Amino acid sequence: MNLRNTTLLLCLVLAACAPSPAAPTVAPASTAAATDAAPVEAAPTAEAVAVTLVAPATATGVAVVAATEVPAAIVPPAPTATAVPAVAFAQLTRGECCVQPIFSAAGDRVLFLDRPSAAQPPGIYGVAVASPMSEPVLVTERLGPFNRDLSLNVNLINGRTVVEGPDGQQWPIDNGGRPVSFSPDGTRISWNVSAESGGFDTRRSDVWLANVDGSQPRRVATRYGGGAVAWLRDGRRMLLGGRTNRGDVKSTLSILDLRDDSVRDLFSAERWRGVIVAPDDKHLVYFVAQARESGRGGTYLLDMETAGAQPQRLDFFGAYRWRDATRLFYIPLKVDAPSNELWQYDITTGKSELLIAASETSPFKIGNGDWDVSPDGMQIVFVNARDRNLWLVTLPGR
Repeated sequence: MNLRNTTLLLCLVLAACAPSPAAPTVAPASTAAATDAAPVEAAPTAEAVAVTLVAPATATGVAVVAATEVPAAIVPPAPTATAVPAVAFAQLTRGECCVQPIFSAAGDRVLFLDRPSAAQPPGIYGVAVASPMSEPVLVTERLGPFNRDLSLNVNLINGRTVVEGPDGQQWPIDNGGRPVSFSPDGTRISWNVSAESGGFDTRRSDVWLANVDGSQPRRVATRYGGGAVAWLRDGRRMLLGGRTNRGDVKSTLSILDLRDDSVRDLFSAERWRGVIVAPDDKHLVYFVAQARESGRGGTYLLDMETAGAQPQRLDFFGAYRWRDATRLFYIPLKVDAPSNELWQYDITTGKSELLIAASETSPFKIGNGDWDVSPDGMQIVFVNARDRNLWLVTLPGR
């Protein structure tokens, strides 16, 4: 997807923010036993506002460690439903507003795409977490993509990608108008250059890296049917996904070390997606859906630090977000449930805990997979599928 299409998509999304009688789309939910059906994929990494992260690539002449295949089901202890802890719900906005909510880097505001009225500009608005139902404040008219603290954004000017700085600086990027992804510290950018013809799962994609001002561009990897997946938080490594060779049956997820361009393969599987890395870069979660090999569908946890570690199949299927480095929030896919459930999985014990139960009266019914976790893991913001407003969940002590 080029930047022009990304910007058009954002404009369409903003147009959809105006109140309308249309029923909202209900968010994911998941079966206790993993299936081969694809869940509703939640917006990934919260490293950027309104950013669609792109695809894969492998480096030429790099050291490659053989990938491990996804093993047969390794099921941790089944979830145990004990007394559900008390949680607090608060409505943040009114008027059927807002999409794509995320917490600010400090966690004191919720930011979202909106155009409150015809007299107001589309843009990123914010509402204070401590002041529910207060009037949203325009943060910026820029629509992104952004880096995490919104100090940098990407624009398409006369068909050319331009990075814009906080003081009005503009740095044209010689990449054919393609979208870019910012490193966590905002000093570098990456993008994919993909072939325009051929099957999507086999076409070549080169991964490029440059300084944030576009200087010192270089190709760092090549993949087929993939590309760059995400930056790791240390800013020195990236995740690559896709086929190493065009004829490979399975797609491989790898770590590219930008200090020496070495590559370490993590696993190979068919049709994996939804990769989310833990805050300490030590574990990741992903799911497999509609694999040709029977019984491979499901949600998987992988230790990224231990050489040769095997993916561990988890006992749920649905949407997920990391709460912290060792705990994962997940929302099981249960199509007929009156509302969504919220569970917490502890990767150190293998145990799950029910935090929010499904009920007819629960406001926890997420629309369009729009939800985000606060930096301290104590709150969740979501688009309520019942009234299309933003709601806040405050969880009990850690």
